[in-house]
Amino acid sequence: MITGMKVSRPQPPPLSSPQARAERPTETIAPAPAGQRIPKILLVGLGGFFVAISWQVVIPVLPLHLSKIGYTASQIGTLVSLLSLAMGLVEMQVGRIVGGFGRRHTLLWGLVANTVAMVLLAYARAAATVSSTLAAVGVTRAVLWPPLHATVADTASQETRGQAFGVFWFWTSVAFLTGPAIGGIIAARFGDWAAFYLGGVFSLLALPVVIAVTEPGRPRPGVTVGGAGEVLKDKIFFRLCLVNHLYYSMAGIWMTFLPLYMAMQGLSVEIVGWVLTVQGLTYALVQLPAGRLADRWGPHSLILPGVIGRAVIGLLVPIFSLHSSAAFIVAGGLYGLAGGMIPVTFTTLVSRMVPQHRYTTAMGVYNSSGDLGFFIGPLIGGAAALLGIWAPFFLSVPLGLAAVLIGVGGLAAAERSEAEADAKA
Repeated sequence: MITGMKVSRPQPPPLSSPQARAERPTETIAPAPAGQRIPKILLVGLGGFFVAISWQVVIPVLPLHLSKIGYTASQIGTLVSLLSLAMGLVEMQVGRIVGGFGRRHTLLWGLVANTVAMVLLAYARAAATVSSTLAAVGVTRAVLWPPLHATVADTASQETRGQAFGVFWFWTSVAFLTGPAIGGIIAARFGDWAAFYLGGVFSLLALPVVIAVTEPGRPRPGVTVGGAGEVLKDKIFFRLCLVNHLYYSMAGIWMTFLPLYMAMQGLSVEIVGWVLTVQGLTYALVQLPAGRLADRWGPHSLILPGVIGRAVIGLLVPIFSLHSSAAFIVAGGLYGLAGGMIPVTFTTLVSRMVPQHRYTTAMGVYNSSGDLGFFIGPLIGGAAALLGIWAPFFLSVPLGLAAVLIGVGGLAAAERSEAEADAKA
């Protein structure tokens, strides 16, 4: 069960009682050896960088690759959504998976399997093969992010957790910054297949980092990690997951249909890569300040500005009929700036809502809400694309409005929870 939430002001760790300490899982992250020079959070951030860039190099290439081998915009939206659906479904169970196999083994096998799936995706052509391979990529990536987020939470106290996630997301955002440009350049020079192979290589580079920041073995017998239902019983947590879901539905539409829209304007895959690179740059620049603000003001105060910003910017593409590379670069930069506050705030909130032994489960549910958004977004975007490639961007209006309405209620509840906690203190 989730205890009372204290989401904006740091509170004592939830496992401070003797009973809670007895239930503390032994598997957090490996103890720092004497004389270690690299702070552990930087190593975890490096792991996040490799995991993120392994897919970021593929993002600008995948929609165009599928278009080249004969799929329509509507079909591409459906196929891409299968990856996110697989991720969302598996992430709901990652807490139990890690509870059975251990954090290190889960991450290591996930990275190896992701490498194999990425290579197979480069050669898939038939609809059944493409869809199953994309689903396989989704399954393998689903077991990577929640354990990494839980490891970040283990490295910091309640008072500094926002800054820890800021550091992690900064280095992850560097992957968002460099990955699309690298993938676009590599695909333009050597062919689409090279971007998929490069993604597999980056997955393998994460293996030694995982070994450095995790302990071998499984959690101690008797430790109950809980399932998704346990964390979703909290109404505030549930509302925030809905906001996250709607937010990433908008992001899924943007990431899937922006490359196709740009291609129809006569722009190359390299330009697509550079637009996403600028988006990644502004996204990365927000991470460290957002982490500090999350610790100072409370993470919940940064959510709605990011949601509203991305909803508005998504409308710029069809309303102004963007067609030049400069216009798309500006739009991408604004999009990254608006969305950069979201990952830090949500992961910091989640880590403050649950006890330590349920970090992975809660992070899995949080990630699932986002990835199911990435499933719904391209799916409904693909349906809208039947009207024209411009149509998916207009979905930002209902999605953004729903997120704001739900978020206002959820944030008000969070503030009341904070007030009650202060009164009891």
